[in-house]
Amino acid sequence: MPMWSDLIIDLDLPPAGEILLAGDGAGDIDLPIGSGKRLSVGNLVLVTRQEDLGDSATVTATGLNDDSLDLVLLRDAMGSLNNLARVLREAYRILKPGGGVMITELDVETLLESQPQKYPQVLLSRMYPYVGEYLLRRHPRPMDIAIGLVKTGFKDGDEYRLDVPLGHFRDYETYVDSVAVEGWRGMDQITPEQRTAVLERLPELMESVAPAGEFDDLEPITVARAYKPF
Repeated sequence: MPMWSDLIIDLDLPPAGEILLAGDGAGDIDLPIGSGKRLSVGNLVLVTRQEDLGDSATVTATGLNDDSLDLVLLRDAMGSLNNLARVLREAYRILKPGGGVMITELDVETLLESQPQKYPQVLLSRMYPYVGEYLLRRHPRPMDIAIGLVKTGFKDGDEYRLDVPLGHFRDYETYVDSVAVEGWRGMDQITPEQRTAVLERLPELMESVAPAGEFDDLEPITVARAYKPF
């Protein structure tokens, strides 16, 4: 998505830097900077000229050398608030002085406090409140991320919310087909029978949410960026 390229360019890092991407869909992100071979292990992708990833590498124990990378991009990589500090410490360790970290996480609080006219996927948490509770445990809040960056030693950080476009739809059935394939956040927490019931009800629900029959699907995310000091 062009959005990721713009966010990374704004970090003003070396154009041929070495980069670690970690988290959901990390391998799908097109990078506007970085050069070298591209290595993948699980949900980690390393763009490097000299570093390497072992088969047991994880986001909290990459096995990479200290002060070796220019950028660490963490996309829904935390897993929980309890994991936040460990992930940030590892990112700090492997970044060169002056290197940047960029974090993107689902902004669950904004999602759950909004109406389905804004974010249709909140319908799932309205039907099954435990899904919303799961998402709150899964994604650290913006304040938690900002505090975590400072405690780890990162400097010059900024944090903001961004609405990510997921698609523009002109009819309900097309949207149902999209949700059936892509899913909503937390849909893996409901049973196959519940999933079928949601999809069957979705055209009716969306008709009440978007009676004109044409709507945008958006998702709120938190973007946080900071640098390892020289």
